Amino acid sequence: MFRLSCILFALIMSGFVNLVTAQDPAKKPAFQYFNKTEAGIGLGLGSFSTDNIRGYVKKIKNDQIVISVQTINGIVISGRAGLGVGLGAEFWEKGMFYPVFAHFYYDLKTSDNTPFAYINLGEAFGKRDSTYYYESGKGGFLFGIGAGYKMKVGKRFQFEYEIFYRYQAIQSNYRTYYDTIPTHFTTTEYKVPYHFAGFKIGVLFR
Repeated sequence: MFRLSCILFALIMSGFVNLVTAQDPAKKPAFQYFNKTEAGIGLGLGSFSTDNIRGYVKKIKNDQIVISVQTINGIVISGRAGLGVGLGAEFWEKGMFYPVFAHFYYDLKTSDNTPFAYINLGEAFGKRDSTYYYESGKGGFLFGIGAGYKMKVGKRFQFEYEIFYRYQAIQSNYRTYYDTIPTHFTTTEYKVPYHFAGFKIGVLFR
């Protein structure tokens, strides 16, 4: 899934670069290094179905509060679009994850003070702890979108604040007992979807 997402992301970005170039054939895109470092908080949305060790399905509210920090390094294309790779750390109430993702942003204006939008695709590595209602799980595919505003605070620095939506898959399993003997059971793998919405602040250097 992660490799397929990266390939799809690369194809989308390739098409976008061609579009940017086609908008002004007389001018080649300028490439410039950028680094974005940010921190934020995400609140769980909705609920998800899960199976506990006794084998019955239950709806669980996503009450996770996630504190995250991350840094993204990449290139700016034509002074307006950015493509990079991000690394982060996320502190869950019942887990710890380390996201690795491709990042793309686009400024709605060419000025230093401008609204922007972005998309993230990747995978989070780490573990979610078990509770009474579900077993522990490992990180999986992640997808995020967001929008915000950036403003110039120095010659090469911009301050950013943004709101975001985030989808995070967790790979887990549960046991189904099929008779009264405790050792007679089957293990079923399944994916738990987590949804979040939140707020971030960051600093962009380029």
